Amino acid sequence: MKIGMSLTTSYAVQRDSGALLASLTEQVKLMAELGFDSLSLGDHHLTNEHYIQVLPTISHMAAISGDMQLLPLFLLPFYNPVLLAEQVATLDVITGGRTAIICGLGYDPDAFLAFQTTQRARVPRFVETFEIMRALMSGDDVTYQGRHYKINNGIRMNPKPLQQSLPMWIAGTAEPAIRRAAQMADGWVLVPGSGVSAIKERLQIYRSALAEFGRDGESNEVVLRRDTHLAMTSVAAHHEARVLFEHGYRGHGAKALEESLVVGGPGECIEYLRDMEELGIDRVLFRCALDEREQALQTIQVLGKEVIPHVR
Repeated sequence: MKIGMSLTTSYAVQRDSGALLASLTEQVKLMAELGFDSLSLGDHHLTNEHYIQVLPTISHMAAISGDMQLLPLFLLPFYNPVLLAEQVATLDVITGGRTAIICGLGYDPDAFLAFQTTQRARVPRFVETFEIMRALMSGDDVTYQGRHYKINNGIRMNPKPLQQSLPMWIAGTAEPAIRRAAQMADGWVLVPGSGVSAIKERLQIYRSALAEFGRDGESNEVVLRRDTHLAMTSVAAHHEARVLFEHGYRGHGAKALEESLVVGGPGECIEYLRDMEELGIDRVLFRCALDEREQALQTIQVLGKEVIPHVR
C-alpha cells in the first residue's frame, strides 16, 4: 500500500500567509525525508479564509519533494481546459514525470457565480474539460465538439507530459461520480468522511461499473483520503484530539467522526491500513485533523517512522 499526505491549505484569514507557507514547506521536507509516496493539495476559491492555491504551491514544493508523486486536485468546471492541460504538462516536466491529477466537481455556489458558470452546468463542463485535457496531453491535431467547448481547427500543445499517459483520477462519493471515474479515469478517489460500511458499498459500485464499461481488467487505482491525528500512544492521541469531538470538525457529527477519523497510536493506524488494503484500497492520502505546525509534524513523524515501514 502507498501512503501519502493531503496537506491542509485552508487557514483563518488572521494568520500570517508567509508563515503558513513556511510551515507547509517544513512538512513537505519532512515527508520527503521519511519516504512518503505522495503529496496532494486541494482546490477551493474565494473562501473567507486564506486558501493557498494549488498550482503555484505544488510547483514550489516540487523542488523539495524528493521522489514523491505530486497529486494536485483541480475543480475542473472552473478551469479553461487548454490552459490547465498546458500547466499540468509543464508540471510533469518540472517533476520528471511525477505528476498525477485528482479531478473534482466543486460545490460552492459563490465560486460558480464568480467564475461565471453555474452548478447546473458543472457536470458537462467537468466531462468536457477532462476529455479535452486528456486529448491534448496525449495527441496532436485535437478537435472537440461539446456543449461548452468547440475546437474545430486541430490544435496541439507542447511540451507534452513526460508520462504517456499522465494519470487522471476522479474524486467523489456520489454514485454518478463513481461511475464517471470507472468510465473515464485512471483511478477513483474517495473523499474523507466515509465509514467502513460506506467504503465497502461504494467500492462495490465502482467495481460493478468497471465491469459494465469493460475496464475491470485494467489497472485502476483506488485512493482513500482520510483525516487523522496520531501520537506515539493511543491515550495521547485521543487526549489531543478531544477538541475535534467537543467542537466539531469540518461539519461532521460525532458518529461520522467516530467512523471515519483515524485517531490513535501507530498500532491502531497500521491495523486500519491493513483492513483498508484487504478491502482493495491501493493508496491512502492522510490529512492532519489537527493542522497546527507542531501537531501536523507529529502526525507526519509517526506515520513516516512508525507506520509506513510496516505497511509496505
